[in-house]
Amino acid sequence: MTEETHELAVIDLPILNPDHIQPQDYLRPMVGATIYAMIFTVPFSLHWLSLGMGSYRLLSMQLGFVAMIVGMLLTSALVHHFIWYRRLRKHGAKAFIAYEDLDMPLEEAFELCLAATTQLPKSRIETFEDGKCIHVRVKGNFWVTVDRMVDIKFDRVGENKTRVLIDSAFKLTPARTFLISKIWGPKWTPIVFRLDVRKNQQLLAQITDYLNRVPEWNHKYIYGDSFGGEKVA
Repeated sequence: MTEETHELAVIDLPILNPDHIQPQDYLRPMVGATIYAMIFTVPFSLHWLSLGMGSYRLLSMQLGFVAMIVGMLLTSALVHHFIWYRRLRKHGAKAFIAYEDLDMPLEEAFELCLAATTQLPKSRIETFEDGKCIHVRVKGNFWVTVDRMVDIKFDRVGENKTRVLIDSAFKLTPARTFLISKIWGPKWTPIVFRLDVRKNQQLLAQITDYLNRVPEWNHKYIYGDSFGGEKVA
């Protein structure tokens, strides 16, 4: 990745900046975890009060539970920070995002990337906008049960040159996504959604390898015999 494309990548995905997380940023997940734990214990607290449990004992149990949740999330933040920084330092931006400059018009680059998505196992195209973006959903497996979304975006650099951006992240239910984003905050959430036991990095590599292996691919012949040898533009 050139210096120019790296700068563009940092703009699109700030987690590619090694200074993205600072010590003071640990305060956000701690506050988020505290609020979550206190809200989570409200139903139990009301139930305990209805049983006549003393307020002092109830408060002690609440604070203990809150401390446990905050401690777990703080440990998780430390682990996420370490893994994120280590991968960024070892692999650079390609650990989290991929850029490819293709020497072909945007229309052909878009068709080529559509073909490249067939390399992803257990996947299907969720949505796409012709010449702008492709959103592919990849099903989870035995080890990582959640699905992932691979987003491919396009930028016309010149008449016969197209820049392709490929990003991959967890795909969770709206409720889980909302909860994670509110607890972790906007700076941590992109990291949490991309540290996927290297699976995201593998998905990026599968697509970019295909783009590099088929440089002379001609979209007019992709359907071939399916249309009786007729050329399809």
